[in-house]
Amino acid sequence: MEPPVDDMATSFGLRTIKAEKGRILLNDEPIQLRGYNRHEWHPSGGPATSLQQMVADLQHLLSLGCNFVRGAHYPQDQRFLDLCDQYGILVWEENLGWQQREGALTDPLYHRHHREALEAMIRTSFNHPSVIMWGFLNEAESDKPYSDTLFVESAELVRKLDGSRLLSFASDRPATDRHFSLVDVISINAYPGWYNCIDVDQPLNLVRPALRELFCSLDAKGWSEKPVIISEIGAEAIYGHHDQTGDFFSEEYQAELLALAIREAVENPRCSGIALWQFCDTRSFGGGRSLARPRTFNNKGTMDEYRRPKLAYGRVKELFRQAADLD
Repeated sequence: MEPPVDDMATSFGLRTIKAEKGRILLNDEPIQLRGYNRHEWHPSGGPATSLQQMVADLQHLLSLGCNFVRGAHYPQDQRFLDLCDQYGILVWEENLGWQQREGALTDPLYHRHHREALEAMIRTSFNHPSVIMWGFLNEAESDKPYSDTLFVESAELVRKLDGSRLLSFASDRPATDRHFSLVDVISINAYPGWYNCIDVDQPLNLVRPALRELFCSLDAKGWSEKPVIISEIGAEAIYGHHDQTGDFFSEEYQAELLALAIREAVENPRCSGIALWQFCDTRSFGGGRSLARPRTFNNKGTMDEYRRPKLAYGRVKELFRQAADLD
């Protein structure tokens, strides 16, 4: 009787990624990233998404014309990264955490846990060619002096552990952020036409001018040599809610806002990518904060939690595929 034979299969890929003269270069060719922020979520398993659901989600992303997904806001399941390797979807791999305030940013224990998590993320996901960018500290108070130590230490650690990939963090304060000098790619979370527009008669009219002004203002501050991406943008829509006036929370409003954002991103030469918020509806805040979130969900998905497409799905697919044809 022959002894048992152990074997192991592995996959790998070869590619280069870099930022140069305001562009992202994949294998020395300029690329524009187009895709989504994606949470692990499904009603059947909560944040424990099945492999079959991961495959289905990636098939949706490919059908939509995407080439990019941001894992918000935590490292992705290794099975999902394996699938991204196979399907050729580029990934922003991000450390756990969002909206850190002074308490966390000045806490030595938080600093230690954040450092350990960064090390674990890079060690675990290092061999995935789909991963082109590391990120951390989403929407932290990056405009405050007490954020300096953690941002600088985090950037230095990532570059020490892996200097072959791009580095970024998603900022929601582009006018005052202190740390754009640390990154390869400036990433901005922007929600024109959704937040802070209570007194605006035509909030959709804010979208393209706000994004245009964003790129101009960053260049005016001296960042013209760094690529810029829109790392979040979106609007909530309740699946099945239609309104002939196209008002807030209707599928019509969301579809039009995303179409405006995509057109501006695709047509603006300073935009190196856009990640729509978000892929599908997910559970959100509980308690009092859920009063601002119908169903206690973040309803900004272009599909609901069961992956039923909203009107925006078709608009995104049309515009992303048109852009892909021009690459």
